[in-house]
Amino acid sequence: MSRPLARAVALAAPCLLLLAAPAYPQDPPAAAGDQAALELDGKIIADAQKTSEIMKNLGYLSDVIGPRLTGSANLKRANEWGAEVMKRYGLSNVHLEPWEIPVGWERGTATMKLIEPDNGRTLMVAAAGWTPGTNGKIVSDVVVINARTKADLEKYKGKLKNAVILRGEPQKIAPITDLSYPIGGPRKKDNAKAGDGKDQPRKEEAKEAARDQKKGDEKAPERKGGGRAGMGFGDLAVQRELAQFLRDEGAAVMLRDSGKPYELLNMTGSWRSQNPMAKDGGGDRANAPEPMPSLFITHEHYALLYRLATRPEPARTKVEVEITAKFIPGPITVYNTVGEIPGEKADEFVVVGAHLDSWDLGQGTTDNGTGSCVVLETARLLARTGVKPKRTIRFVLFTGEEEGLHGSRQYVARHKDEMPKTSVALVHDTGTGKVLGFGLQGREAIKPIMDKELVSLKNVGFNGVSLRSMGGTDHLSFEQAGVPGFACEQDMDEYRLTHHTQADTFDKAKEPNLIQGAQVMAVTALRVANLPDLLPRDRPKGAGAPGGFRRGGAEVKKDDPNRNDGKKEDPKKEPVVIAPRVVRP
Repeated sequence: MSRPLARAVALAAPCLLLLAAPAYPQDPPAAAGDQAALELDGKIIADAQKTSEIMKNLGYLSDVIGPRLTGSANLKRANEWGAEVMKRYGLSNVHLEPWEIPVGWERGTATMKLIEPDNGRTLMVAAAGWTPGTNGKIVSDVVVINARTKADLEKYKGKLKNAVILRGEPQKIAPITDLSYPIGGPRKKDNAKAGDGKDQPRKEEAKEAARDQKKGDEKAPERKGGGRAGMGFGDLAVQRELAQFLRDEGAAVMLRDSGKPYELLNMTGSWRSQNPMAKDGGGDRANAPEPMPSLFITHEHYALLYRLATRPEPARTKVEVEITAKFIPGPITVYNTVGEIPGEKADEFVVVGAHLDSWDLGQGTTDNGTGSCVVLETARLLARTGVKPKRTIRFVLFTGEEEGLHGSRQYVARHKDEMPKTSVALVHDTGTGKVLGFGLQGREAIKPIMDKELVSLKNVGFNGVSLRSMGGTDHLSFEQAGVPGFACEQDMDEYRLTHHTQADTFDKAKEPNLIQGAQVMAVTALRVANLPDLLPRDRPKGAGAPGGFRRGGAEVKKDDPNRNDGKKEDPKKEPVVIAPRVVRP
């Protein structure tokens, strides 16, 4: 080919390609209002990256204040500190909202050592929350209960006096290298995909164990072993009968497999209630059955005792155990910390929340100091914009979450007249991982709205919203009242290892991920606050509803004990308070 011809072809080629290219529809130019919103999104995102105060706040909360057990002086100090931070950031109407728990609890000591066989082994244990002590040292036989029904318990009559009880086989623990798994085994493939359809780790996967050990520690019937309700007592009434059977037989202590690797302990518990479905969240404690002393033991030591206790006769397994714990007579006043950025429509709300309370084996950094400080950072970022939102954005640091979502339930009850005008509640509560999306609890009408509003967040690693229904934290209190309540779907990022353990410490926090979480929360809260209308509340029957929460993309049946609701309510009715989860002895 001659050089002039080649040059002519080269010049013509781009034109030919343009003519041959398919005519894909182009996005229309952004309207002036849309462009202004996108620019504001960008300003918030950039400001979060440049001026973050998350780690400063999280360091103070973790290292100076420390763990924040509900009803403790540390939690009250954290409430007051949170209020001071809100005031410093320029929030309005900053205050503490009181509510009560029936009794407080202080951890003492818990010790256990192997007496028979006498090999000098000391076992690593921790008293479950709100467990009574043992009134001194006791020496007990270790007995494994393998039963599937109430009738199966008959063979244990007369054999449990002063015994230490193991409830079934040890849990199946995922490899330490697999951080995407929930405690207890590999996660099930999730068919409910978020945003761009990628199969990402989800909040509920990390909360799998929390659904068993948090807000009531109830057992999913399909889960095997674990030293909890592994023998099949899924029905709550039967669980109560089991607890009464153990009390009647004079059993001394319940041992619970922590379900975590490398000698990590776990924790849960709550105050006892005569009526677990009482709307006040407590019932009459004076008449409630006295719980058995209960210990969490490391998975490795639970497995050791199980192997020893299941040896053929005449081998026996004995331990020496002592628990000291102190109950603080109640009622005890605890608080939610509240502040807000007033909107043009002062009586319409967007709630941004996280729980401030924690367990006390570690510092409570990733559960949930991270979420609390993301909420404070969200407030700081939005206040710095100087923009008055269309609706009031209210920031709430809930308490009593670890014992059964009590603080958020009390918030919903206290503000029941505002629930019809609360557009959404956004909750951050899965540690230090990036926010990948929000689960919309099956609310299909909201998805296209959120897809359109949150386009700016794709640049920070936000995959999008899904219809996924999620449990395990304070958004459920709003869902029960008919308000859209969305929990952040987060990357697991070691949450399996830090959740409720002595490893929940400040060094596990990852600043870039928490900055990203604040970017997501701030943009989402302001976008929803500025919508023309409140978010729609309709959804397909049973999808994420109080009568049928979904777990891992599959609906939880109405008789599943892992449901977070107390009773089915029509969301169109007056908001009600969620009945508390029941804590086994």
